[in-house]
Amino acid sequence: MTRSSLSPSRYMSEAKSSGGRRTRGTPGNPEDRAGEEIEYASQKALRDTWVSRTRIFLAPYFAEFIGTGVFVLIGCGCNLTYTVLTTNAESAWMATSFGWGFGLMTGVFVAGGVSGAMLNPAVALSFAGYRGLPWIHVPFYFLAEFAGAFVAALLAYACFAHSLDPFDGYNRQISGPFGSAGAFGNFARPFIGNGAAFLSEAVGAALLVLGIFAITDTNNFPARSATPIAIGFLLTGLSLSIGYPTGGSFNPARDLGPRCAAAIWYGADVFTFHGSYTWVPVAGPLAGGILGATVYEALIVSRRAVVEDNESIASSEHRSISLE
Repeated sequence: MTRSSLSPSRYMSEAKSSGGRRTRGTPGNPEDRAGEEIEYASQKALRDTWVSRTRIFLAPYFAEFIGTGVFVLIGCGCNLTYTVLTTNAESAWMATSFGWGFGLMTGVFVAGGVSGAMLNPAVALSFAGYRGLPWIHVPFYFLAEFAGAFVAALLAYACFAHSLDPFDGYNRQISGPFGSAGAFGNFARPFIGNGAAFLSEAVGAALLVLGIFAITDTNNFPARSATPIAIGFLLTGLSLSIGYPTGGSFNPARDLGPRCAAAIWYGADVFTFHGSYTWVPVAGPLAGGILGATVYEALIVSRRAVVEDNESIASSEHRSISLE
């Protein structure tokens, strides 16, 4: 088959006898074909420019940056709303849990088709270890997620700065009845030690990653197009169930990025408060994420995988019997 027979111009030529209507099967004008080939070459050259290649290369990292930013902006906005507008912020825990869940859902919708929407260093590390995410992406995903969370916290503060002024009398405080730093970086409750807080964060992150692995496993019972919704409600459920003692971060970038932003207004004490608590919401989720991924991959065998394995064994046995 010749190249001209495959050309779209074959079906786009116009016959004078048909009054200018397009007819199929009429050979196109050679000049038209030449013009189309020139236009195609120019478009290909445009796609092959350095700017275009760079944009394609950076697309996953920008997706992680924006997706994490959307997630954190919605979550921090909910925290600040119920910190400033309620007399008892503790009673708003259910509302903020749903806010963070909706934020994660929106972030996954934004970035899922481009980067996979890790939006969490613990998830990215787990997917690199067990789901084929190239390791070369991992440090850049970490940086993009941290940067997205940091910028989102700055935007959240900018939106609420004038609301915070009458709340605390222009005196930014970390804790106490007028403390608001917890709307950015998480802090364990005063009666929770760092060891217990580490365990809580690790268990929460393990359940989060285990749930995400199950939701996205095509050999199990995948949520498919409802994946962002399922993951959002997964985070909400974890926050409502075991997140209260520590604030339910389960995400190093979600905590460290806003904490660094909060240090601009609350000072360096945000890193040393509560027995230098900063390491807990970073190390806990990373350890828990690997644990959750390992448990799923080692112990959860989907029904479809079992059926396929049994069919493979039966087929091999049938071949051996036939040979005998």
